[in-house]
Amino acid sequence: MRRGLMAWDANEIPLETLAARLARLRAAMAVNGEDALLLYTNFIRPGAVCWLTAFSPYWADGILMVPREGEPIFATTLSNRVASWIQSVKPVGALLHTPYPGTALAARLKQDGAKRVAILELDAFPGGVYDELEAGLDGVEIVEGGASFAAARAVPDAAEWGVLRHAAAIARNALALLDPATMPNAGLAVGRVEEHARLAGAEEAYIAIAPDLDNDLRFIRVSGGRGLGARFAVRATIAYKGSWVRRIRSCARDAAEEAAMGQADAWLDALAPAIDPAQPLGPQIAAALAVLAGATLETWFAESVMGTNPLAIMATPSADAATTPARVLTIRLSLGTIPWWGAALLAPAAD
Repeated sequence: MRRGLMAWDANEIPLETLAARLARLRAAMAVNGEDALLLYTNFIRPGAVCWLTAFSPYWADGILMVPREGEPIFATTLSNRVASWIQSVKPVGALLHTPYPGTALAARLKQDGAKRVAILELDAFPGGVYDELEAGLDGVEIVEGGASFAAARAVPDAAEWGVLRHAAAIARNALALLDPATMPNAGLAVGRVEEHARLAGAEEAYIAIAPDLDNDLRFIRVSGGRGLGARFAVRATIAYKGSWVRRIRSCARDAAEEAAMGQADAWLDALAPAIDPAQPLGPQIAAALAVLAGATLETWFAESVMGTNPLAIMATPSADAATTPARVLTIRLSLGTIPWWGAALLAPAAD
């Protein structure tokens, strides 16, 4: 279950913005000959439904049916007891409570005369719900709906950039509280970052740490008194209004090494708004690295929102021709002999 406050704010995500997103999706559906699109959501896969409705589930799951025309329907197995809360944080779509969402939606689709129904991420759609749909949609073609959703979702609008920047600021400010010279253990480091993020309004905060960069570059989830090495890194993955970002801060107990890591942080912060996320990222990173003296690029990867997952890897050094613009860039450098991790939001400069 999520632990942060979730509330729809019309100033941050206006109804007009949600209506424009729905219109873009329907236009793409028309191009692909789809009468309706079904989108699944649960605790770890809220990305698509949240983008269209501003709703992220605390628990359980649901299916959003977007017809080519008419009001979307959100079907859930939750009881009417939580209906008023769901409607307060989901300003788009009618709410349908049923123990058999696939059966109920199939009946509605047949009533509407649907002939071709798309499902976003068809291969990952819950099997039981699919069986209900298939049983009720005899003679109706069921197809993958990823192309329509990707066409509508590709470029963030102003509202999305706003909440992404806010999430990134929460992560940045939380990581700024780390004091490598006095931080005694990994549990305290992680706890301090998470505490600040949640008090600052994060809907969710997943904090991971690489407690000793000299021995292991991987990030893990820890608590308690595990010791910290001379160099460590903390990664904050933050959700705000259903939009997710990552930020990494690398730290060193030695003051000179800490200063070098700070220079790398500043380099990434300058690089991020200058990146063209629709173009191959590797050449842009390599060109920018020339200004960071003594740095060697070890690896990188970029993440974006392509479907139900809030973030998914969509570009790496070996696959750098993504068609979906990146949202978050993660980079690992060697600063001479010093290992460094960094991650930042790839947002254009704010107006």
